[in-house]
Amino acid sequence: MRCLGEIDGRKRTETFVAYLLTEGISAQIDCIDPAKDRWELWIRQEDQLDAARQHLDVFTSNPTDPRYSKAMEAASQILLEKEKQRKTAAKNIRRLEARPNASMSGPIPPLTLTLLILSIVVSLLTTFGRPEPANEWGTAIQTELSFVSRADFDASQGDPAASILKGEIWRIITPIFLHLSVFHLAMNMFMLVSFGRMVERWLGTPRYALFVLVLAIGSNLLQGLMPESLHGSPLFGGISGVLYGFFGYVWVRSSMNPTLGISIPMPIAMIFVGIIVLGLAGVFPGLHLAHLAHLGGLIIGAVMGFASEQR
Repeated sequence: MRCLGEIDGRKRTETFVAYLLTEGISAQIDCIDPAKDRWELWIRQEDQLDAARQHLDVFTSNPTDPRYSKAMEAASQILLEKEKQRKTAAKNIRRLEARPNASMSGPIPPLTLTLLILSIVVSLLTTFGRPEPANEWGTAIQTELSFVSRADFDASQGDPAASILKGEIWRIITPIFLHLSVFHLAMNMFMLVSFGRMVERWLGTPRYALFVLVLAIGSNLLQGLMPESLHGSPLFGGISGVLYGFFGYVWVRSSMNPTLGISIPMPIAMIFVGIIVLGLAGVFPGLHLAHLAHLGGLIIGAVMGFASEQR
């Protein structure tokens, strides 16, 4: 959601929001000064912000234009009667009482839910990266979704790109569905729901899908192709590189644009960054975390967040 502006008077504000509704633009209002009856307008879909701003400019210059009163009549056909209108309009004209969590509540958007389900199913089928010999399906899935197959890796004398060079390009994406422990999966799924839900609503599902692909490819290639001396390894799994990208995106955008209505506390940001710094410094040698995937995702997400706020 993005803040469009402020209007004096609830009735006047609701008249304009009703007009936006007839134009196919969904908005919400928040009372920011009850004493002065001043209201703040929020547009749910970012790609509708420019159109809504143009409508607001026209409305401000002539709020008594008959089309706005007609818009109220048109809205009444959707919302029925005045009392019922106020109840139904809560879906479109509701007070944003919990602004920091508004984009993190409600049902999980479709692509985030799909990533969640795939990650859980794949992790269970592969027994968290350690399928038994009798588990043919799990072994096949583990082999085909890994960054490099063990057979190609051994036959090439340790070339991490051996399978990719054979044309198996899906491997630059699919490791995000492999998780190596119950704790690994649980933590990543919690972060996926928390950040993925927010980012998918901000971007819309098509752009969100492209963002996920860019993050997966960038973080996986960095982790898989870098030498072991620089903490690289093709034997990794997990969606945490993508999740670090979401974090970087939200962190930078929310820092640059307070009107997004969300902020990441500095202690949380320090934990995310600290894990990468300490990991690359060798503080967690036994955890086998994909530190380069985290770093790559964070950088890509932060750059994308910065670019989004420059438009």
